Amino acid sequence: MKRKFYVMMGDVVASRRIKNREAFQRKLDKICENVNLNFAEDIYAEFNILKGLDEIGGVLMNIKSVYKIMNTFLEQSYPDSIRFVLVYDYIDTAVESHEVSRMDGPAFHKSSDMLKDLKGSRLIFKMSIGDEVMDKMVAGEANLLFLLKKDWSPRQRIILYEYREKGNQNMVAKALGITQQAVSKALNRFMWKEISGIEEDLNNVLEYFHTALIRFKPY
Repeated sequence: MKRKFYVMMGDVVASRRIKNREAFQRKLDKICENVNLNFAEDIYAEFNILKGLDEIGGVLMNIKSVYKIMNTFLEQSYPDSIRFVLVYDYIDTAVESHEVSRMDGPAFHKSSDMLKDLKGSRLIFKMSIGDEVMDKMVAGEANLLFLLKKDWSPRQRIILYEYREKGNQNMVAKALGITQQAVSKALNRFMWKEISGIEEDLNNVLEYFHTALIRFKPY
């Protein structure tokens, strides 16, 4: 039996330069575990490490959480980085196993080819889901967001993490031993309000596309 699914593959950037490979593998395993838990309703085959520390992969039933999944991997793997591709095509081997390491088919072959192409650029994401407008729009916005975030310093990331957790600048300032003005200045410097707004819009587009596919799916 063959079925069409969304195959997401990731390639760890400059994996050969990672010094403590054992520690990084543990970290990557933990990130996969977090993603599999937090996005379980969207996942058909759980994310796992596929080739040493070089590749990860998973199979999705829809695209509504694609950006959130990539963002989770990138934030939790920092300072290392990962490239991603998403392909909607057939899987014709071990479909019913729900194990990405056993699966194969056109979706995986195309994903591998796209990852090779992506390695020749500085971009983070590329996708092919059978809708050229969506491919370009979603990948374009995602790449711009990831490239903007790439330059955030470790301190900025700590401030942002605390702000996400607490949602209050004064509480963040108290937790980090800095002033509220310093928190506000940091959030403004890396345009958190604008970036979070764009991220919300992108996630809404992905959700809308998923809903539209269900609504107009032929029977």
